Parts: sequence; structure tokens; C-alpha cells
Amino acid sequence: MSAFLSLPLAMLLHAAPSAAPEPVLFAPGVVSTGQEEFGASFSPDGRTVVFNRADPTRFKFQLLMVSQWRDGRWTEPEVLPFSGRYRDIDPTFSPDGKRLFFASVRPQSASEEVHADFDIWFVERTEKGWGTPRLAEGLNTPEAETNTSVTREGAVYVTRSPKEGKRRIYRHAPRGDGWAPGEPLPEVINSGHGDGNHFVDADERYLVFSSQRPGGLSLDGFDLYVSERTGGQWGTPRNLGPAVNRTDGALTPTVVSARGTLLYAQRRPFLTTPPARPLTTKEFTTRLNSPGNGNGDFYEVPLTAVGLPAPGK
Repeated sequence: MSAFLSLPLAMLLHAAPSAAPEPVLFAPGVVSTGQEEFGASFSPDGRTVVFNRADPTRFKFQLLMVSQWRDGRWTEPEVLPFSGRYRDIDPTFSPDGKRLFFASVRPQSASEEVHADFDIWFVERTEKGWGTPRLAEGLNTPEAETNTSVTREGAVYVTRSPKEGKRRIYRHAPRGDGWAPGEPLPEVINSGHGDGNHFVDADERYLVFSSQRPGGLSLDGFDLYVSERTGGQWGTPRNLGPAVNRTDGALTPTVVSARGTLLYAQRRPFLTTPPARPLTTKEFTTRLNSPGNGNGDFYEVPLTAVGLPAPGK
């Protein structure tokens, strides 16, 4: 990675957009539905998306789904062949698309029914399909590990949550066939306000993450921020602004280079004000089973709308 950013990139990352476009619902009725969805990751060509669906309580059971872009539309999602039994969350493709990382409570020994907390696993993806998940040795500790993001050189950024205290982001450098012990990102990132849920640019030019630090736009949730890396140092994060951060908060950001967008999950309330007229039974039922019913859905905005560089820039 270059030790410095080009001037145009630095200007983009420092400058908030002048207008906030309306985010677009991603794959409505197929990927974004009336169910709880979050944590999407795309293959490099943008034609495969892996994401989470969860039970209505959001915290009891989650699995990994996959959808493909075929014949001008997204296919009906299916459970990945290695998921569906244990709680699997936060999928992340490596930059070359050959490996998928995820967090799981699946057992790690014959004596376990489920593991005590989330740890990081990965599975290889080939032309023949998906391999068998393997525990990501070197990325896990007695604390809970969830979100990951992978650089082009093989470093893995991990969100780690202690049993008591706020989550933080760690960077694990590649070492041999695995990874070195994690180094926490500096206090400018790990502010003590639940920083994590992140995406790192493949060349480590910038980091997008969620935080409850003071000054956010959401009432009780998390805002998304971006920090640029110059000379090996992370800069002061910038709030991504009202194009993304609203009173509902935002989660699980990912940059989809093939689409030129930032995609994230958001739980928008069923209603914020009374409807102009009474809802009929059909209308109420339709809205209950549609995106925007209070469960998580995926929204996306152009990268330029949130001051992030276009693909390849």
C-alpha cells in the first residue's frame, strides 16, 4: 500500500457530500424482505451476495444465505450448504473471492454442543463449490470475534467484544499460513463507544465502521464513520452524514466495488407518524411482510454520495 493518498482521494475522504440522496433498497422482495437481514458481502464481480437472515428476535438464530445475479435479476436466496444448523453471522469475502470468512458458535471439539462465544471461521470457494469450514487459527481469543474485513495482502481486521466492556477493532497481520496476534487500532478509532462492525478497503486506504461516539445522528443506534490511513496512521473519523446516518442507525457497511456503492443494513420503523387514513387489513398485512417493517433491510448509496472513492481510484 502507498504510504500516502493521492490528493483527489484525500479530498474525497475529507469532504462530506453537499446533498444527501435517498438510499435505494437493495433487491427488494428477494434479498431485502420482511425478514431480518444484515451483514452482506459480495464477490469481486458483484454477482454473488452472501448475507444473514435471522429469526424475528434477531439474537437467537442466524444463518448464511446466498443469492446470484442471473438473467438480470437476483435469484431466490438459499441457505449455504455449510450453514443452517448453528448461529453463523457476518460473512466477508476475501478480495480475490476465493475465501469467505464468517463468525460462528459452531462446536470446536467433540465435547461441545455449541461454542461459548463467536469465533472466526473461513471456507474456501472454488469453481466446484464450497469447501468445509475451518477455524481461523490466530484470529480467535477467549473474547467474542464477529465482523471481519480482509486486505489484499491478507491482513484481517476483526471486531472483538470482551465479556465486559465495549467492542473494538483489531488488525491481524498475515504470518505464514495464518495470522499474527491482533493489534488494536488506535484510540482515534477505538474510542470506547462500541466501535466495530467494519469494512476496510482492500489496500487499507480507508476504514468504514459503526460507532456510538458522541455527535452521531441516530438516537440510540450506531452511525457510520470513515477514517483514512496516511503514512500508516489512521486519521480522525468523519461521520458519513445523512445520506446514511439517520435516526434509525446503520449497521454492517460494505463497499461493493462492482456496483460503485456503499451497502449497509438498517432497521427502519414500521411507522413514525399515523397514516393519512386507516390501513385496511390487506394493507396492514402487506406492510407487515414487506421491507421497512422494523426488521433489517439492505440499502445502498453511490460511493460519491458519502465521499468515498470510486472503484479503482
